[in-house]
Amino acid sequence: MDDVGVMHKITNVVSGEMKINISALSVEAREGLFQGNIKVFVHDKEELEDLVVQLKGLPGIESVERYDTEDLA
Repeated sequence: MDDVGVMHKITNVVSGEMKINISALSVEAREGLFQGNIKVFVHDKEELEDLVVQLKGLPGIESVERYDTEDLA
């Protein structure tokens, strides 16, 4: 699946199906693989865990990792 198709599926799950607000989205392409970061606002840990499960189930997604913004400082 091409990157546009994967991005569409990701944003459809996050914003469309789960009604989660995306505050930032970035994607990079390297050697035919795409890596991206999505910053979202969730209500609780359970909603975030549900989102991770949904994203991992999408075709074309190899991995999903969670990190807190404080980890980036």
